[in-house]
Amino acid sequence: MSNEREYRVRVPSSIEVEYDRQNDILYLYLEPGETPEEELLSEEGDIALGFKEGRLVVIEVHKFSEKIGGYII
Repeated sequence: MSNEREYRVRVPSSIEVEYDRQNDILYLYLEPGETPEEELLSEEGDIALGFKEGRLVVIEVHKFSEKIGGYII
């Protein structure tokens, strides 16, 4: 028995982008208005993928300014 799950990514017609300066998190909403029911974290814990009914609906990039090697104005 496998523990693998199937997830889907739809090609979005538009992506909403939000930056939380206080917490240094970039949000990419692939399905704006949808609230994730499940979240998977990268091994480093700095990328979070939010899923609803197996569909990727949001990507969170923590410590965003570190990743781009600068700061956000």
